[in-house]
Amino acid sequence: MSNRERIARAAEEARLTALEKAAKKAAPKVPGTRPKRVAKPIRVKIVWEICSSTGAVVKTFAYPDKAEAELETAALSKSTGRAHALRATKVPME
Repeated sequence: MSNRERIARAAEEARLTALEKAAKKAAPKVPGTRPKRVAKPIRVKIVWEICSSTGAVVKTFAYPDKAEAELETAALSKSTGRAHALRATKVPME
């Protein structure tokens, strides 16, 4: 083996060693996995809200009382001369 071949072989080995070291250094450390906190589901119920034209809640009714809420919406709209709307809204259970 000639001197030129030995030098080329040593240079190639040095290059491969440097690549291996760089790969080890660049490899990100995987942090220990912790179990994720699972949010406790919040129970909600639907209620009927009578809202003014600005979106402010005027009155609230339970879900089964939709007919009463519709009558109250119509009565408020007629008495004030401004439009009122009825909307279903989810609220946390008590």
